[in-house]
Amino acid sequence: MTKGFSTPLNSELYPEPPYHYIGAKIFLALFNPPEGTIEKIIPAPLKPPSMPLAGVLFGDQPCKETCTFTETAILVQCMFDNPETNQEEVGVYFAHAYANTDAAIVSGREIWGYPRKRADTIMKWRGDTLTAKVVRNGHTLIKAKCTLEDDGEWIDSGPNLNTKLIPNVDGKGHLASHITATYLSYDVKNGRSGDVEIEFLGGPGDDFSLIEMETPMIGLYFDTDITLPYGKVVAEL
Repeated sequence: MTKGFSTPLNSELYPEPPYHYIGAKIFLALFNPPEGTIEKIIPAPLKPPSMPLAGVLFGDQPCKETCTFTETAILVQCMFDNPETNQEEVGVYFAHAYANTDAAIVSGREIWGYPRKRADTIMKWRGDTLTAKVVRNGHTLIKAKCTLEDDGEWIDSGPNLNTKLIPNVDGKGHLASHITATYLSYDVKNGRSGDVEIEFLGGPGDDFSLIEMETPMIGLYFDTDITLPYGKVVAEL
C-alpha cells in the first residue's frame, strides 16, 4: 500500500484523517423519546441512559481535506463500556445519517461506520428563525424549525458511536462488524437556542418507525470548528 489511502489508487476518493471542518454550522433539534424507545434503536452491548434523550443534527460542514458537504443525522444518547479504561461512558449513537457528497458518504462509512446515505440538507434563515430539512430522492424525510432568541451552551455529549458493518466479498460473514467510538474536538464560536419543532416523515427505503418523540426539547445552533480524528473499536458485534 504505497500509492493511495483509498481507491482508486491513482486518484483516491478521500485522504487519511484527521479532517478539519472550519466554520461548520450546526443545528441540533433535541427531543425526549418515550421510555423504551432507545433500547429498540441501539445494538447491544450499547445501553440506554437513565433519562432518554435524542435529537436531529443538521450541518453545513466545510471540510479542508475533501470539500464542503451537508449532513443530517438522527442521534440517540447511550452508554458504553470503554475497554481501555474499563469505565462506563456516555456517547451519541448515529441511528441514521445523510450527506450529499461521495467523499463524505464513503469515507464516513468505510473509516468510522457512519451510516450515511445520499441526500440534500437545506438550512434557511428568516430573521432569527432557522428551518432545516433533509430531502432524499424527492422525499422530505425530516423537518425542523427553531426561533433562536436565547444564548446556547455547548454540552459535551461524548464520542460519536457507530456500527461499522462491512460484508465479506464471498458472502461469508463480515470483514468488519463492531462498534466504533470517535472523539471529535470542537472550537465553538457562537451559540444560540430556542423552542423547536420537529417532524419525522420518512420515505421509501428510509424507515423511521422506531424513532418516536414524546416532546420536543430545545433547538441549538452553533458556529464551530471541528476536528474529526481516527476512532477506535469499543465492542465487537
